Amino acid sequence: MTAGAHDAGGGFGRSAGANAVRGVAVIVAAVMLGFFLMARGIDDSSVAAPGDSDTTSTTAPADDGAGSTLAESTTITTAPPTDTSTPGTLAPQRNPAEVLTLAINGTDPTQGGAAGAMRDILSANNYAVADPKNADGPAPSAILYVEGYESDAIAIAALLGVDAAVVVKPFDPAASPIADTQASQVIVVVGNDGVIAV
Repeated sequence: MTAGAHDAGGGFGRSAGANAVRGVAVIVAAVMLGFFLMARGIDDSSVAAPGDSDTTSTTAPADDGAGSTLAESTTITTAPPTDTSTPGTLAPQRNPAEVLTLAINGTDPTQGGAAGAMRDILSANNYAVADPKNADGPAPSAILYVEGYESDAIAIAALLGVDAAVVVKPFDPAASPIADTQASQVIVVVGNDGVIAV
C-alpha cells in the first residue's frame, strides 16, 4: 500500500464522520426515549382512581456511582380527606324514627282533623311526630326541612305521592306557617291548595 492511498479514498475520514453521526443519533434517541418514559411515568402516577388515596409524584436525581445522575420517581401517598361530601349533595336518609316531624293544617277554612290525620300517616310509617297544629293562617302545601334533612323530606314526599320538586323546600323561619315548630326537622303542611291532602 502506498502512502496516501488510504487518504485518497477518504476512508478514514469518512469512517470517523459516519461514526460521529451514528453516535449523535444514538444519544438523541436515548434522550428522547428518556423524556418519553419520564413523562409517561409522571402522567400515570398522578392520576388517582375515585376513592383512592391522593398520590403526589416528585422526581429527584439519584447518583449511579459513576458521577452521572439517573431520574428516580418518588411517590408520596397521603390519606384521603375524611369529609367526602361535596356542596350540593344530600345527606343520607335517616331512620324515620330519628326524624321529628310536625303536621300542620293550612287549609282555609280550616278542615278539622287534617293535621291529626297527617300525623297518623307519618306515625304509621315510623316517623317521630310532634303534636299536630293549625297554621297561623291559610298556607300552601309544603314539606319544609331544616338543614341536613332534605333527603328525609324527599322521602316523605314520595310516601305521600306528591312531587318533591313542587313541595319540598328549606325551612325559612321568617316565612314559617307556624310560630312554634316544636324543634321539628321536617314540617308537613296540608295546604289550602289541595296538593297535599288527607
